[in-house]
Parts: sequence; C-alpha cells; structure tokens
Amino acid sequence: MTSREMNGKDGSKTNSRDFLVGAFIGALAGATAAFLFTPKSGKDLRTTINGQTISILEKTDKVKDKALSKSTEIAAVAKEKASTVVSQVAHQSQELFEKVRDKQGDSSEHTYSASTNTEEIQRKLEETQRAFDETEIKLNH
Repeated sequence: MTSREMNGKDGSKTNSRDFLVGAFIGALAGATAAFLFTPKSGKDLRTTINGQTISILEKTDKVKDKALSKSTEIAAVAKEKASTVVSQVAHQSQELFEKVRDKQGDSSEHTYSASTNTEEIQRKLEETQRAFDETEIKLNH
C-alpha cells in the first residue's frame, strides 16, 4: 500500500470524527444562542436569573444551617461522652491507686510508682479533654 492510500483511509476516520465534533460544537452554540435570544426582554431575563439565584442562595443557607446544627450536636455529644469517660477513668485510677497503696503499705518506692502512673493518666485525660474542646471550637467557628 502506498502512503497516499493509507492517508486516504485514516483521513476518512478523521473526517468522520471531525464532523461529529463540529456537529456537537454547532449544537452547543445553537443552544446558547437560543437561550440568549429568547423572546424575553433583557429586564425579564435578568429578573428570572435573579429569582433563580436568590432561590439557590436560600437553599444553600438552609443546607449550611442544617450542617452547622448537626456538627454542633455531634460536638456536644462527643464532649459529653468524653467528659463521662474522663470522669470514670479518673475515678477508677484513683481507686486503683488507693488499693495499690493499701496493699503495698507506705513503701516510698511503690507509692512513687503508683503516683507517677496516676499523674500520667491524669495528664493524658486532660490532653484528651483539651483535644475535644479544640475540636468543638473548630466546629463552631
């Protein structure tokens, strides 16, 4: 096959594709022109567009308000549950500390170890509480 024959075959495929692309662009241009040259006057068209814009903005505000409300509810529930968990863990760690101290006697080495563990648990609980508070602040602002 000569290069001219090969170009002829490829050219027909390209021509078909080019025709379809051109037809699509022409249809799109025609639809745009039909929209722009509707029988409405400019004032009527602007009024219609403004009405639709206001409607969209109102719907967006409703969705935003719902999302904000839900996020506030979720943050409040999370904070409440975190506070409950923090209280329970602190109470249980204090009870455990007292049991260990009673079982071990007043040995300074054991008391120091249990005290250190209790302080570490308390510090981690406070960090958790701060993290929940920061998350709530971020969700509310």
